[in-house]
Amino acid sequence: MIRLRQAICEQLPQLKNACHALEVPVKKQQLQNAGRPTVEWILPSAFAQQERELLDSLKKHRFEEAYVESVRIVPSAGRSAAKIEFQLQPQVFVEQLLQTKEHALHPSPFAAEHIVVEYSSPNIAKPFHVGHLRSTIIGNVLANLHQHLGYRTTRLNYLGDWGTQFGLLALGVQMLNVSDKEMQLSPIETLYKSYVAANQAAEQRPEIAQQARDLFAALEGGTDRAMAKQWQQYRKYTVEDLSKVYNRLGVYFDSYEWESQYSQQQIQDVLDKLRSAGLLQPERDGREIVVVDGRRIPVIKSDGSTLYLARDIAALLERLSRFQFSRLLYVVDNGQADHFNALFKTTAALDDRLSLEQLQHVKFGRIHGMSTRQGKAIFLKDVLDEARDIMREKRNLSATTRENYNLDDEHVCDILGVSAVLINVLKQRRQRDHEFSWQQALQVNGDTGIKLQYTHCRLHSLLDNFRDVDLDDIKPDWKHFATEPADALDLLYALARFDQSVWQSKEQLEACVLVNYLFGLCNATSRALKRLPVKQESSLERQLQRLLLFNAAKKTLRQGMELLGLRPLDQM
Repeated sequence: MIRLRQAICEQLPQLKNACHALEVPVKKQQLQNAGRPTVEWILPSAFAQQERELLDSLKKHRFEEAYVESVRIVPSAGRSAAKIEFQLQPQVFVEQLLQTKEHALHPSPFAAEHIVVEYSSPNIAKPFHVGHLRSTIIGNVLANLHQHLGYRTTRLNYLGDWGTQFGLLALGVQMLNVSDKEMQLSPIETLYKSYVAANQAAEQRPEIAQQARDLFAALEGGTDRAMAKQWQQYRKYTVEDLSKVYNRLGVYFDSYEWESQYSQQQIQDVLDKLRSAGLLQPERDGREIVVVDGRRIPVIKSDGSTLYLARDIAALLERLSRFQFSRLLYVVDNGQADHFNALFKTTAALDDRLSLEQLQHVKFGRIHGMSTRQGKAIFLKDVLDEARDIMREKRNLSATTRENYNLDDEHVCDILGVSAVLINVLKQRRQRDHEFSWQQALQVNGDTGIKLQYTHCRLHSLLDNFRDVDLDDIKPDWKHFATEPADALDLLYALARFDQSVWQSKEQLEACVLVNYLFGLCNATSRALKRLPVKQESSLERQLQRLLLFNAAKKTLRQGMELLGLRPLDQM
């Protein structure tokens, strides 16, 4: 369908960026068009001033008849924006949707734009908490969407490994006499125990806290090479440990970065620039601040130490030089809104290479109620293990579960459990707080990750029964689908909406747009499977055309699931 969209937009310079924004109308409107395939472009508000000029030029334009049968122009009326309806050549429409052979696409118009997405970003001393789940999976989906659309995309994981608390961590490792082997076997858990031990000791003995500050000062100043080398090893082990959880979530990064990679000299350079630009102002109590939207934001404390804002400005400027990004997205919870507002406005005022339009804080709300059935501490690994175990129990109790020795039951249950957790979170609007429910997440019939996996397995099973049929040799036929029950056209139009759903999901930075589209696709597929049987159909022509339809449904569902970070199953 994307090639058909491109063909329309290439004929008009005004529509060049509207390729993905062309929408397949809702069912009611398709019926008004006698079921003929249609796409429409609703004029964005940015075009409101040129509406008459644009609509007049379209009236005179002749579109290529191979793609477009007719064009209908609807001027704006009241609150309804103007729109242009393109009635498509139905045979070309169905061929674009159902042909199995891949055709070379035009180069992406976004290939020159570089999008950097920073997401997940846990601290190295703490177990991966469910609080990081939303950042991790929302950021992953946004990076996937941009990459799918042809943007050059870089995925960053910016890990916390700096600050006075890490002096306590280093001291705790010494106090517990942790061996390198212990650290390698379970780095995050060992580091966490070390921090807790040192923190408890520091509460009772003030000299311990001073010792921790001295240790961190040595690490920060680069005067203790042995400790610096040890710190590098801790970081390496941490990344290896985190990767196990990331692999289960279908998440990856192009680069792991660290707070500690920004030296005191780089931060000092930023402070000097802020002073030179007149942005850093002294306070009577010895602090130095920047003023953002009338608020006085501290950058340097009265004891001369810097706050995180200074380090984040240094990181942002370094990334601008290194990546030369078009946009940088920070996927971080709602609570950090003031920090990012200060970061963006201060850095943009400091460096004229940067504009506020290039920076975005992608906010999200909290997840409540995500614990194991025993109500244990909320570490993500425990939650994913719990989801896997519940799916195993459900499979064992289900009367429809068949014994299959070719299936890795543990692997399947893990994928189902992770799918349930991911979709239960991603189907929510990201800025809303969300109450997690095991019962809702693990339903087969509701709008869940299990539903997506189940539909994909049904389609795979059907197509596998006809694996000897070479679908590449079958030409899709519009006349056939026009005579089928309405469920066939409903599924065709659902497939045609995939591109616009991906685009809208990217534009709104909302994974739920794509999730809800996939639920709708599953519903349309389920109805079509019921009304359009393949095995029982006596007509070979009908069989083959229906196989093409269900093959396209499986391919589209698979693509959408992978964009969400799911691993589609063929059997469950």
